[in-house]
Amino acid sequence: MFILTPPVLYYTWVYIWGINCPQLDDFAVLCTMVDLEKAQTLNDQLSLWFTPHNEHRIVFTRLIFWLVGSTNNGAVDIYKVLFIGNLALVGIASIFYRALCQIQQSWLYALAISCMLFQMQFFENTFFGMAAVQNLGIYFWLGLSFWKLTQVAQQPRQLIWALVWAIFATFTSGNGLVVFPAGVCILWFLNTKKWITLWIGFGVIITVLYLHNLPHQSHSYNYSQLLKSSLGYLGSFIGASTNTLLPIFVGFLILVIGVLLNLNLVFAQQIPLKVHSKQVQLFLLAFFIALLATSCMVGLNRDIASAISTPRYKIGSAITVCLIVLMIANIQMNPKFSFFIGLGSAIIFSFFCYMTYYKMTPIIKANRVIYQSNIEAFKLKTKGEAHAPIVFEQEWLKIWKAEKWTFPDSRN
Repeated sequence: MFILTPPVLYYTWVYIWGINCPQLDDFAVLCTMVDLEKAQTLNDQLSLWFTPHNEHRIVFTRLIFWLVGSTNNGAVDIYKVLFIGNLALVGIASIFYRALCQIQQSWLYALAISCMLFQMQFFENTFFGMAAVQNLGIYFWLGLSFWKLTQVAQQPRQLIWALVWAIFATFTSGNGLVVFPAGVCILWFLNTKKWITLWIGFGVIITVLYLHNLPHQSHSYNYSQLLKSSLGYLGSFIGASTNTLLPIFVGFLILVIGVLLNLNLVFAQQIPLKVHSKQVQLFLLAFFIALLATSCMVGLNRDIASAISTPRYKIGSAITVCLIVLMIANIQMNPKFSFFIGLGSAIIFSFFCYMTYYKMTPIIKANRVIYQSNIEAFKLKTKGEAHAPIVFEQEWLKIWKAEKWTFPDSRN
């Protein structure tokens, strides 16, 4: 019952505050939907599906928008897109719970993970359609791929499913490409080296296809800033926005703990650390590596303040914390000590979860008012009446005239 409380509360908030209103990158996806309808040839359509969006090829995101639109005569309901994107959190949680079941740990760890995953630090994903699909979906696909890879030693066919989910990850967000190098670690430590060549081969092919004709992105190579931004991203779940030193320090602690808890894989003789399940340890290690790589990618594209304070990015930090909790739960230790660690984590994360709702709900309310006012302003424009300034006015007109978005009903 306690474990289900955070997700029920989370989806209640999505239901109450979600709105059928495109914003920011939603317009780019919707405009692509318009262009797809005008495309004359199959080659033109494929080109549009795989057209880069910044450094990403958002094929899966476009697919979700297209599927939602196909159920409503072409008009995309952003409210439905939000729910579909946020369902990825249930998928991520189910993978983590399965890992806990495999190591037969206390339900308290599951409660801690539930509180960390279903909270409001990354509140943008509750009203920003594309952000929900991309920023939440990417970690679901990564988790599925890594979990399948850990089963390859006993069930070689799982390599096929691991590859399928790896492709989904890659074409959901650019950081999905890290699934291939991180996956190599799993196959190597499982002593399934005969599959490594195949995995690397597929990885190279997909990477080449992904990078083909990808526009060059300019990055800042200030290594000090990159390090601080990356660490700040890892520690951004604590929510600090004015003081960057605290999340950077927390990110550093997360990095150190994550590395120390996996050194026994390399130095088995020197570090007698025993775990409940090597399969779970390798799954967590690969996921951890993927998050570290993601933090570096964010650090390349965002300054320190943005890497720490951008709400939709904080899901990565929250998942990293969950990985650390699971790594600790996987260690063989005194049962009473393990119980108290689980109890402490559950209490702390429950309070943290409550505080995120307390602090972020007023912001969500204010954002909903803004989106509603934008819709009203655009509605006046379509009637030829005086209206307030409209951001993305040309994009609004393009998708509205093409009937790829319609005014929301009374519910929204």
